[in-house]
Amino acid sequence: MDQNQNTLRAQLDCIQIFGALPDDALVDLKTVSTLASRSRSSIYRDIRLGYFVKPLRLGKISSRWRVEDVRAYLNGNSM
Repeated sequence: MDQNQNTLRAQLDCIQIFGALPDDALVDLKTVSTLASRSRSSIYRDIRLGYFVKPLRLGKISSRWRVEDVRAYLNGNSM
């Protein structure tokens, strides 16, 4: 498999796994970025503008979002 196929496979896996997660599960920025087809910068801009909730801080450099909040964001529901 070449790099593009590996990337596509990882994205498809992410989408399939996300659909099975409970609403209170936590996901990282890479997952949100993949699901929303948006850059990290765009996601943080949406947070700053109030379109998406701030992440939960799990440490100094670790942030996660609740699946329920990500689903609302993906459905276009502002926070």
